[in-house]
Amino acid sequence: MSHKYWVAGMLPMAVFAHAETTTPSIDDTMVVTASRFEQPVENVVAPISVVTRAEIEQSQAKTLTEVLRRLPGVEIGSNGGIGQNSSLFLRGTNSNHSLVLVDGVRMNNSMTAGININRFPLNQVERIELIRGSGVAMYGSDAIGGVLNIITRSAPGSEDKSVVVGTGSNAYREGNFSVNSNVSENGHLKVAGGFQETDGFNVQPKPGLNDGDKHGFNGNQLMLNYEHAIAEGWVGFASIRWFNNTAEYNRENFADSTYHIAASESESTSYTAKLEYDKNRYQSFLVFNYQDDQAVESVRYQVAPLSRISIEQTNIQWSNLYQINDYVGLQAGLDWRSEKMGDETLGYTDILAGQRRNNAGGYLGATGQFGSVTLLSNVRYDKHDSYDEYTTWSVGSIYQLNNTYQFKASIGSAFKAPTFVEFARSPELEPEESRNVEVGFIAEYEPVTLSVAAYDSEIDNLIVYYVESNDPFNVDARIRGVEFEALFDTGPLAHTFIAEFKDPKDSNGSQLPRRSKTNFKWTGEMSIDDVDLSLSYIYSGKRPDRSTINNAAAFLDAYSLWDFAATYWFNDELAVRGRIDNLLDEDYETAGGYPAPERAYYVSMDYRF
Repeated sequence: MSHKYWVAGMLPMAVFAHAETTTPSIDDTMVVTASRFEQPVENVVAPISVVTRAEIEQSQAKTLTEVLRRLPGVEIGSNGGIGQNSSLFLRGTNSNHSLVLVDGVRMNNSMTAGININRFPLNQVERIELIRGSGVAMYGSDAIGGVLNIITRSAPGSEDKSVVVGTGSNAYREGNFSVNSNVSENGHLKVAGGFQETDGFNVQPKPGLNDGDKHGFNGNQLMLNYEHAIAEGWVGFASIRWFNNTAEYNRENFADSTYHIAASESESTSYTAKLEYDKNRYQSFLVFNYQDDQAVESVRYQVAPLSRISIEQTNIQWSNLYQINDYVGLQAGLDWRSEKMGDETLGYTDILAGQRRNNAGGYLGATGQFGSVTLLSNVRYDKHDSYDEYTTWSVGSIYQLNNTYQFKASIGSAFKAPTFVEFARSPELEPEESRNVEVGFIAEYEPVTLSVAAYDSEIDNLIVYYVESNDPFNVDARIRGVEFEALFDTGPLAHTFIAEFKDPKDSNGSQLPRRSKTNFKWTGEMSIDDVDLSLSYIYSGKRPDRSTINNAAAFLDAYSLWDFAATYWFNDELAVRGRIDNLLDEDYETAGGYPAPERAYYVSMDYRF
C-alpha cells in the first residue's frame, strides 16, 4: 500500500495506488502554473491543487468536471451528463472567470464564452494544477477566479504503455491508449488517443413533448508529444492535439412549439512548439501555439445548420527567470495573442464574421527569501485593442513560523474584457475588474494536517444575465468566503475533508446563480492487499438557478452525492475497475430543467505493458 498525493490548498490529499513506496512530503511536490517555471509547492503563495495521472485513474473519473468537482473552491453547473455543457464556478466567480491553460498555453477565447471543459479528453491529461484566487497577475485577462492548467506533457524518460477499455450505463463505451517511450538517447515520445461514447438520457425532459428522447455524446481524440534534449541546457518540445466531439441536446421549434434532438459538433486542433533553456541561474522559454476551433449546431429535421463558429487563435510567449542569488529571483516575460473569427460564421455570431482581436502584454516579478519570510510580487501591463490598457498586480508573503505552522497572505487584481458576443449585444458593457485579498494558515500536526483560507473578492462591472432580460448587464459584486481542509488517517483509511462557506452577491443583493453558500466534501481511500477502494461525498447547499433584478429567483435544492470506486489488481500489469456514480440515486439539478444523471455503473479493464 502506498500514499500518493494531490495538493489541495498547498496540502497533500492522500489517495492510494497499487505500489509499495514511502509517503512523500509536501516538499516533494513541484508545480509550474504559479510562476510558469517549476517550483516547490510550499513556495506558492496562492492556494493550489494538483491532481496527477495516477490519481485520475484511481478515481475512475470519466470527465474533467468529475475530477475538478472534488477540489476545494470548485462548483460545477451542468446541462446533463457526459459531454454536455458544463460550467466551472471557482470561489463563486463567473464560469468564464477561470483562465484555462493547456501546457501553459491559453485556451480561453475572447470571441465567445471560452471552452467546454466537460468535453476535454481526459485521456490526454497527465496532471492538473488549479490555482484559486486572482493573486496571479502574470497571466492577464480572465484569471479573476483562478487558473486551471491542464498538463499533457509527460516526464522525460518515462517508459509506460497502457490500454483501457470499458463499458457502463446508458450504453457507455470507451477505448483509450497511451504510450510513453524514449525513442533515442535524447528523444521522448508520447502518443495518446481513443474514443468515448454514450447513448445518454433525456437531459431536458418535456413531459408529453419529447418523451423517450435520449441525448448522447461521441468523442474522439488523438495527441502526439515529442521532447528532445538538443544540447546542454537546451530542450525542444512539440505537440499536436486533436479532438472531435458531438453532443446531443434538446431544442424547441418555436414555430410549432415542438422539441427535437439537436447536435453540437466541435472540433479542436492545436499545434505547439516550445524551446527551453536552463543553465546556471537563468531559465527561459519561447512558445508558439496555433489553435483552430470549429463548432456547428444542427437539428435533425433541418438540412442547413443552425450556427457555425470558427475561431483561430495564435499565442506567443517568452518567459524568463533569473536567480540573482540563493535568496532573490527576478522573472519577466512578454505575451502576444491574436484571435480571428472565421469568415463563414453563421447564426447568432454572423455579425462577427472576419473580426479579429489582439492583445499584447508584459509582466515583471520578484521573489525574495529573508530568513523565515518569503516575499513575492508581480505586475503586468496589457494593451487590448478594444478595451484600452490595463495594469494588474499581486503581492504576497509566506511566513514559516516553525516546522508546524505557516502563514500566507496576498492581495491582487485581475480584469476580463467582455466577449465579442457580449459586446455585440450590449455595446455599453465595461470590462470586469477585481481585487482579491486573502490570508491563509497551515498547520501540520500529527496525525492531522489542517489549512484555513479566508478571502474577500470585490468585482466591479461583473457581467450578469438577469431572467428579465436576455442581454448582459454590468453590476458590482462582492464574494467573501472561508475554506477549511483537513487530512488525517484512521487506521488504513485516509480522509480528506473540505468545508466551504461563502457569500456570493451582486450589488442588487441577489445571490449569484448556481453558486451555493455552503459546500462540504469528503473522500475516503483505502487499500487492502490487491484491492483499492474509494468513497467520496459532496454536499452543495441551495442556490438560485438564475439571477433576478428583484432577488426573487427560483432556487435549486441542496443535494448530497456519493460515488464509489473499486480496483482489483490481478498483477502489476492488469487491473479491473468498477465505479458507481450517484450511489444513492439522488434526484438533483445543477442547472434548472436539466436533471443530473441517475445512478450509473461503469466497469473497465486497464492493461499496462
